[in-house]
Amino acid sequence: MKKSANTDQDWASELFPIRILAERTSVGTSTLRAWERRYGLLKPQRTPKGHRLYGESDVKKVSKILALLDDGHALPSIAEILSANESVNSLPDSGLADKTEKLSSVWEAFIHSTIDAVGDFNIERIDAIFNEASSLYPIDMVTDKLIQPTITQLGTAWKHHPDTGVAEEHFYSSWLKNRLGARFHHAYSQAKGSRIICACVPGSYHEIGLMLFALSALSRGYRVLYFGADLPLDQLQHITQRSAAKAIVLSAHTSDEQNLEQQLISTLADIDTPVFLGGSANLIDNHAFEKAGGILLGTNISVAMKVFESHVAAYPSAEK
Repeated sequence: MKKSANTDQDWASELFPIRILAERTSVGTSTLRAWERRYGLLKPQRTPKGHRLYGESDVKKVSKILALLDDGHALPSIAEILSANESVNSLPDSGLADKTEKLSSVWEAFIHSTIDAVGDFNIERIDAIFNEASSLYPIDMVTDKLIQPTITQLGTAWKHHPDTGVAEEHFYSSWLKNRLGARFHHAYSQAKGSRIICACVPGSYHEIGLMLFALSALSRGYRVLYFGADLPLDQLQHITQRSAAKAIVLSAHTSDEQNLEQQLISTLADIDTPVFLGGSANLIDNHAFEKAGGILLGTNISVAMKVFESHVAAYPSAEK
């Protein structure tokens, strides 16, 4: 028996395109496509023109895939687990199959290859490794498992290799800024959510952590107004009023400002918008900052993002 036109319309209205799945799961569209193409993790329906359509079951499946990744399972093993279970709801929560390849070994290989490529000052190889990782895994995971560990290892390498260590660290940092900048501009065109301000405090010039946070926020739909290093705090009130930003995220990795704590507390008194501070915990009196109404984010990007999301929604209304 043929379905009526109304039935077909109702069926289609329950489905949504890949960009909505990306917004709801914080997994990029390129990663979702790679999971489908390389591992068969998703099986979207298609419009007559071939566009992918997803439903609520796909949102649950992506959430389960992320949980399995966090539990240490690699993508090939996750594909086996999913194929062995007809329903997403029937999947066990953890401890799946001792034979599963641990994800840590995948990231160790990425890190090792990246550091080797940096040692050869080979941009093409660094690009290729990053492209491979970011095509298969969410940007938050790439940040936590590849970028931050690589920065840490290169940051300590100069102690053992004083002749080349500093050059290697600078080389990777420069590459990272350029690559994140390009990715940032692309991601901003997709973002439709709340505007937020991201800037380093006066006297702070280390932007990498702030850039990684901004990119993570963009992947969740926030529209990031990025001001970079050494922003005078007395300009934040004007920026906030003109842009209608819903939050201010400041980074304080290091600072040569003598009265930074006083400036921050004065800023909190002058601005109604929530002010968040990430980075080093040793630059100011954290208790005084929180007592004045500030919110601390710490140094871990994924944890900072969860804290931020608990205070400021990317999409305050039902409309996206």
